[in-house]
Amino acid sequence: MPIARAKHWLPIAAACLAIALVVMHPSATSVGLVLLALGSLCAQKEHWLFARLLSVVTIGLLLPGLISYLLPESWVTTARWETLAAWIYPGSIERFRAPLLMTLALQLSALALLLGHRARLGAPLLLVMALLLSGLQLIYHYSTFTPLIRYAASWPSLIIFSIVLLGQYLSSAPYWRGRRYRSRALWPACGLLMLALLLWGQVHHEAEQNLHRQVEARAWQATMRLSHEIDNHLNTMRRFAGIWQLQTAPPNHQQWTDQAASYHQDFRYLINIAFISPDSGIRHVYPFTETNLINIGLRLFDVQPEGRTALEPALMGQQEGNTDIIELLQGGPGIVHYFPVFNADGVSLGASAMVVSLPLFAAELFAQQPASQGVIQWHDGAHILAKHGDTTDPGPWAYHHPIYLLDKTLTLSYQPRRQYLISQLPRLPSISLVTGLTLAYLLYLVLYTFQRIGQQHSAMQKSNIALQQEIKKRSKLQQEVEWLARHDELTGIANRRYFLEQMEASQAVRPTSLILFDIDHFKRVNDQMGHLVGDEYLFTFAKLGEAAIETHGGIFARYGGEEFVAWLPGHTLSSAFNVADELRQRLAASNLTHADDTPITLSAGVVTLNHPENPDMARMMQAADEALYNAKNNGRNRIERGALNAREDV
Repeated sequence: MPIARAKHWLPIAAACLAIALVVMHPSATSVGLVLLALGSLCAQKEHWLFARLLSVVTIGLLLPGLISYLLPESWVTTARWETLAAWIYPGSIERFRAPLLMTLALQLSALALLLGHRARLGAPLLLVMALLLSGLQLIYHYSTFTPLIRYAASWPSLIIFSIVLLGQYLSSAPYWRGRRYRSRALWPACGLLMLALLLWGQVHHEAEQNLHRQVEARAWQATMRLSHEIDNHLNTMRRFAGIWQLQTAPPNHQQWTDQAASYHQDFRYLINIAFISPDSGIRHVYPFTETNLINIGLRLFDVQPEGRTALEPALMGQQEGNTDIIELLQGGPGIVHYFPVFNADGVSLGASAMVVSLPLFAAELFAQQPASQGVIQWHDGAHILAKHGDTTDPGPWAYHHPIYLLDKTLTLSYQPRRQYLISQLPRLPSISLVTGLTLAYLLYLVLYTFQRIGQQHSAMQKSNIALQQEIKKRSKLQQEVEWLARHDELTGIANRRYFLEQMEASQAVRPTSLILFDIDHFKRVNDQMGHLVGDEYLFTFAKLGEAAIETHGGIFARYGGEEFVAWLPGHTLSSAFNVADELRQRLAASNLTHADDTPITLSAGVVTLNHPENPDMARMMQAADEALYNAKNNGRNRIERGALNAREDV
């Protein structure tokens, strides 16, 4: 009773929860759950047409998403899938399609609903597959590694799907019990299914880990290029500052312009190469941009006091220095490097200032990274110094590497876009998962078919054995019936019917004799010694008569009561008389006695047919009976001859 109520209410509860989930979080997963729950409810109400229709719609809804997991990037790019997703559902492809494991679980459950309770088509295995895929999703919720693709659905979706699965199982289980061949087909298929899931888990994890390492390696390469570029331009600026040691006077405007132009051509992010006089005044600049020209004559100690600690040692010829990341006079964040300038006598002439615009510096180096692949950021703590790339739909992976700029430590961050990462991810793991599920399903169908055929063959064999046993039993019974029809049940010798058949079979033989026997005073045996003793005497005499008559080629039968009859084809009257007398003597010697110890004797009448005419059995029996009557009247324990007519010898 509780199970019946559960079967009734589970689909209703699942449908209500799924509709609520669609209202709160519309997605392919929630819509698929609504369709599947409603299909299960229709199946529970035995509206199979609507149930199968909803199952087909569920499979069709999730099919494009499944195809997007399987098709190679060279066939249909991720960007095209994104475009298709935007037509159907605004947002990324991850909102357009359900997670991979949930997609497969929903489709398998819908297919099981479509097949109804038919185990021969694999419905039990489909539910087991859906259950294992749901369990695998639970494991992914506790994984420490953040996967690129969403393999697992949310907890509410998993709970609703579990309710649907439970309802399907409770509805179908009564149809699947008591079939050994079904379990024999199910367990090997489940073993292959587990192997496929384990293989997929390993393969897809390695694929994502490899992609993670490859992208991280590219981020590290960008970091190394940036560090290398910093070292290069610093060394170049030192050489530039050392050029002026070959002259005694400070450089003039033309000299400064000629030297700075070649350096600026190699390092475009140096927005100003300036000569600073000992009083911190800006004497020469290059390039001749408007923002640089308006700064000529300004004293840096006054307009840029945050750089004084770096500039002052350089002007005094003590050491090179650099500012922190400051707001440049030209605008934007940057760093100013100061290098002492000496003449040929080693006297300090001032300092050269190399103004590095960090956004330009980053843009020139990051240009090698396509903007569509992701975003690269160069930042000092929370302060973003430079940014390059597309920040829409960021992927789950972000990489952070330190950049050492003289005595400062900055950070280079790279976060690739999800679309780019998905396009680089191999499709082989997803294909292997679907292939494994398909092979497990086919294995079940093959094993089920063979097990069913084997069971039917075994049942047929058992039926044949039972039939053969029944045939043997009936044949034996028939033989017993036939034997009883021709033999006396008490003595086991031929009865009157069989005796008459044998007489007719040999009636053409001449001469032929008939003997009629009767045990003398047999009634006294039954009365005085009991019927059991009488039956024993009859049995003994029957065996004696059968042995004696058959020795002479005749047939011996019980005619009725204590009367027995013998048929001796080919025997003359005298020969038959001798046979009868021999049997009389054997009975006398058998030690069968009456209650008063007198021996048991017999009387007999013998007749013989000699003429070729067909015998009249009734007349022969009558003649033999008359001879037997004469034997009894003449004192018993004797043999009398009888005659059929005048031509017969007496």
